[in-house]
Amino acid sequence: MAKPIQNISAPMGVKVRERDSMDEVLLAKNLPTTMSTGSQVVGTTQLFEGSTMRCVPMPTADPKDPLNLPEWRKWASIVTLSLFGALALSAEAIVGALVPIFVLEYAGIDPKILGQIDLSSLSFSTPGGKPADPLQLLNSLGGPPISKVDLISTLPILVNGLASYILVPLSIAYGRRPVILFAGVMAWAGGLWAGFSTSLNSHIAARVFQGFGAGAVEALIPLILQDMLFIHQRNKAFSLVAAGQGIFIVAIGVTSPIIVVKLSWRYIYYITSAVGILAWIAMIFLVPETRWERSREELAGQEVSPIRPGEIRPRLDYAKHGYRTNKDDFGLFAVKTQWRLARKSVTETFKATFFPNVMWVIALNSIFVGALSATQQNAAAIILSLKLNFNQLGLVVLPIVVATPFVWFFGGFLADKISNWQAKRNGGQREPESHLISLAFPLMAGIAGPLLFGYAGEHTDQRPLAFLLGGFFLIGFGGLTMNTLVSVYLVESYPNYAGPVLVTMSSFRLIAGFLISFKSADMILSLGFLKTFGIYAAIMAVFSLMLPLVYKYGKRMRLWSAGKLDASQVEYDDNKSMKSIELTRTWTVDSGKM
Repeated sequence: MAKPIQNISAPMGVKVRERDSMDEVLLAKNLPTTMSTGSQVVGTTQLFEGSTMRCVPMPTADPKDPLNLPEWRKWASIVTLSLFGALALSAEAIVGALVPIFVLEYAGIDPKILGQIDLSSLSFSTPGGKPADPLQLLNSLGGPPISKVDLISTLPILVNGLASYILVPLSIAYGRRPVILFAGVMAWAGGLWAGFSTSLNSHIAARVFQGFGAGAVEALIPLILQDMLFIHQRNKAFSLVAAGQGIFIVAIGVTSPIIVVKLSWRYIYYITSAVGILAWIAMIFLVPETRWERSREELAGQEVSPIRPGEIRPRLDYAKHGYRTNKDDFGLFAVKTQWRLARKSVTETFKATFFPNVMWVIALNSIFVGALSATQQNAAAIILSLKLNFNQLGLVVLPIVVATPFVWFFGGFLADKISNWQAKRNGGQREPESHLISLAFPLMAGIAGPLLFGYAGEHTDQRPLAFLLGGFFLIGFGGLTMNTLVSVYLVESYPNYAGPVLVTMSSFRLIAGFLISFKSADMILSLGFLKTFGIYAAIMAVFSLMLPLVYKYGKRMRLWSAGKLDASQVEYDDNKSMKSIELTRTWTVDSGKM
């Protein structure tokens, strides 16, 4: 039996409980008096105490807690996940640019012929002398309808969205690691299947299979990142996934015309699948299990474990919790199966769909996804109609490459600076809505992009390559940066609903994005480029104008949808925070007595 410890001073009437080890003894002055009264809206956190940045969420003293991983291990995992995620995202851009190649393939024309003819000598005009619509030209080749060929690019978007409804609940039940590895297998296996496919239907089916595995990028990877990172680190990590795709687009997308002419379009699938296998192997060794159950108090950054004076997080307690083992680092099923939590997440996913700010994010994200997908599908057709050399078809993906460092800067580095600056101005309190300040410029860029792109498609006689590439850049930059920022915003707004809100956002935005874009070719054939993309820009503008309302009333929306965290539950007698420690007796000391 441990002896009472006399040399502790505490505020009058405060209960101090006897502990079984010195690490569990706290000086009363170190206890968080600012959190002992009052309450705060879920999502609002005290990020700064004076000039000191606090840990939000608050880690535990358990070495197995993913928040306690060494920094090098965290960032090795993040880079690996970004590699896998960027590969999946870049595949969408690359395959979308190859739609004209697939139109030729399934019309019975060898795409290699494009490397043997001089496109500049061909006539792309109607009998009346008016420049022909590039999609009309492709549609007249006698193959399957161009809208069906477009399914190679668009249908995986729909499957990506549906996959989140399955992958995230499974990751909550079995753990993140087995599910992300399973998704990785589907992604690279689907790519190999597409490369070996012998018909359009088989090609589409392979892309659906691949799209299901790539669906991990949309909700599961952000969920893993939030498991192991504090809120002030998340913007950089989330933006890294989007920005990282530039590496693959440079390496594969820009060289894809040469690969098509010299080898075959099938080699693009072979190459991306080979890189995917390497990324999958890296995930086996570098991405640990990160599923961890946290209380609402821990998610809010409240001190629910003993913290020594002058420190900002609990010291690791190896005596009580043990050390990390090989099973924790490399085990396939390292955590206990929790079907109860999985069922709960499904219910919460349905509930989160009707949160007002989530509905706004879904609507905004959906139109950006649809516009970007439509751009990727149709840009190559415009390039070919401009009578450029076929090898210049790789220019289609170049704007995304140029956009990626801007995505990281505006969606990661600068966004972190702005949100932390806003928190300091607010007495150290950080509101998730601070991320929306960084959203204004990407939204304006995204609205301008479709107008430039539509103008380029409508006026091919003016050879408007600068408008084409500029519009594509603005759509890509705006869409990718916006998705990064709103993902962080929602996870931070609803820390106890992280999985459900990510599933809701990613699934609905991709499903709606598919519905918006999969008939884009038919819309262009009917309305023309400028009207079609003008409609996209107008819808973007409508939802973007709601930004000030969400910024102003976002906290009220969170209060209505998630309620408050009653900080009075965290008292000096730490009923909840020390519930795992067996106590022997309580006693009271008066202030100033030794």
